Amino acid sequence: MKIENVCNFYASKYHLSVVLYEYLRKSSRKEIITFFEDGIEEEMKIIEKRAKHAIKQKVNFGSNKDIENTLINENKNLVFILRGSNLYLKEANSYIKEELKTMKNVKAKIINCYDFEQQRTFMKEIVKGSDKILYTIGEKTID
Repeated sequence: MKIENVCNFYASKYHLSVVLYEYLRKSSRKEIITFFEDGIEEEMKIIEKRAKHAIKQKVNFGSNKDIENTLINENKNLVFILRGSNLYLKEANSYIKEELKTMKNVKAKIINCYDFEQQRTFMKEIVKGSDKILYTIGEKTID
């Protein structure tokens, strides 16, 4: 099992939605599981109405307060997208990593999305603990 840690910093829910829309549009062969303390459904609907391309896979952009009851199916390519408070992110990451321990031959990516205004004093530490950063134009490996 290999876990890749990716971070993202966003300025607003709409900004996050644009970044995720572009990422998901290009990631059609992966199973996407979301953990959003506060959903981004409305923002995604606006973007999808204006966009030329639809997101092919079914993704839940709603709120997910019940972390422990989120079903994680064994799949070779799993992508987890997380957004919420520091406590919520910590609990979701812990749950995901515990569930992945039981799976074999799984390649997982965990994308932790952080509100720039709330995390700007901790950005350096967050980046150091990540393998890549997700931008609107895609992922960049952290040197």
